[in-house]
Amino acid sequence: MLELANQNHYAIEKTLSIVNDRTVTLLDNQIFSDPKQFQFWTHIETLGDINKADEILEKWTADGTIYSMYIKNLYNIVPQMDLTYRTIGFKYIEADGRGLLPEVASVLNEKGGGTIRLIDSGNGTQTIAFMRSILNPKYYDDVIGMLVVTKLEYLFTKDLVQVKLPPNSGIFLFNDEGQLLISDGPDEFTMANIPFEANGKTEGYYFKKEEGKRWLYAFSRNPAFNTTLVYKIPQKSITGKQEVFQITMMTVSVVYLLFVLAFVLYLLRILVKPVLRLVAITKIYEPGQVLDISQDMLRTDEFGLLYGAFLKMMKRLDKSVEENYGMQIKQKEIELTTLHSQITPHLLYNTLDSIYWYAIDSGNNEVGGMVKDLSKLLRIGLSKGQTMITIKEEIEHIQAYCRLQMKRYPDTFEVEWDIDEEALDFLTPKVIMQPLVENAIFHAVSSMDGEGNILVSVKLEQDELRLIVEDNGFLPVDMERLRQIVSGEIQDKGYGIRNVNQRIVLHFGVNYGLTYEWREQGGVRAIINLPILKE
Repeated sequence: MLELANQNHYAIEKTLSIVNDRTVTLLDNQIFSDPKQFQFWTHIETLGDINKADEILEKWTADGTIYSMYIKNLYNIVPQMDLTYRTIGFKYIEADGRGLLPEVASVLNEKGGGTIRLIDSGNGTQTIAFMRSILNPKYYDDVIGMLVVTKLEYLFTKDLVQVKLPPNSGIFLFNDEGQLLISDGPDEFTMANIPFEANGKTEGYYFKKEEGKRWLYAFSRNPAFNTTLVYKIPQKSITGKQEVFQITMMTVSVVYLLFVLAFVLYLLRILVKPVLRLVAITKIYEPGQVLDISQDMLRTDEFGLLYGAFLKMMKRLDKSVEENYGMQIKQKEIELTTLHSQITPHLLYNTLDSIYWYAIDSGNNEVGGMVKDLSKLLRIGLSKGQTMITIKEEIEHIQAYCRLQMKRYPDTFEVEWDIDEEALDFLTPKVIMQPLVENAIFHAVSSMDGEGNILVSVKLEQDELRLIVEDNGFLPVDMERLRQIVSGEIQDKGYGIRNVNQRIVLHFGVNYGLTYEWREQGGVRAIINLPILKE
């Protein structure tokens, strides 16, 4: 009932908002927006002016309402027709409000705000009126008249009759002064009947006993137009069938309870027994232990599915234990194979060392140096299975490689070194510079007859380590194709440099890797960007 009262009150307030908007529009069109119209309304004198004013107001009349405008006679106009006794249409009033009904005169100086009052309609009856002060468009502090819309009861009646309440109920609408604007119902009601506890609330309900009967009151207040809507409903009309309903609900509840008890007994019979059986199997089962379990519980219901799933889980777990045992055996075999494979590099190093000393003893120091460099290449390249080595070890690796290639291509190229000493202890993936040096030798300087030059640099730049290999080769290089090889877009060429870039990206992410660029002096520069890492 409270929600219904709120909705009904909202409909009434919406009707008042429409009336309010129409009065604002009328005053804006006739008074405020056009100085000529303001001049017209304050200087009505002839019968033609009066008729024109009445015609304008009649155009705004809708749904049975009547629009009237009362203007102060600011310029002492003497109209050709006596307007003193007019109650609707246009009328002049005195500056102090004389000539207005007392209810209208009381709100004359509210300066533009809409007010709702119950006023005399002129024929011995009362009507609901919406009144708004008319301000002087030149001086807003000056009230020059009143705009009054009467017969609002026709609009409110439409809103009230839409609500269907129980028999002997009443609906009452009050304004801010407690005037009963309109009502629908057999009883009378005043604002004084609302309890003191409810006076400060915007909505609510309460129960009250009057003449041996209990009544439900639901009220809604709206501050927009200061109206209050009250519903008065006999409590018996709402709760008259409650006892029959309670008895029906109790009967249904007892039947439902008996049904639930029977169902619980049925569940205990078909559920508890298989659950206990499953719990017993769970307690005695150990992974890898074979149990003699019957299949008689593989039913088609949920417990049958659960039991079957548990058996499958046991089988998978037993199989996992067996596979894990097999993997442990294979792991032992791999460890033995690894230990055996470590003997081969050790035997190779010892053999190369013997060849080195044999060459030295034989006076062939050049061959001995090559064997020593080859031994270093192998030792650093294998690095005991480690993937990361120091910059110092990486430089030693490519120095040994360069010495071997300079023996192969004598007096063909030179190698320069520019290494920051503080970078030698930082880590790098192993053997990432050798493919770059190899490319520089084979594709740039190997055919330059002593004019070839390779510069190997290691530089610390802020938070990055830059490994650079550059040459002064003169052969043309397709830089876009080189980029595609590094990025992996071309797979059939450049395995070495593609491998270098992929290993760096796998270790450190896409922000690091290998790039190529032209040298200003001619040739190509290969740049590796690495993060700064220490052991």
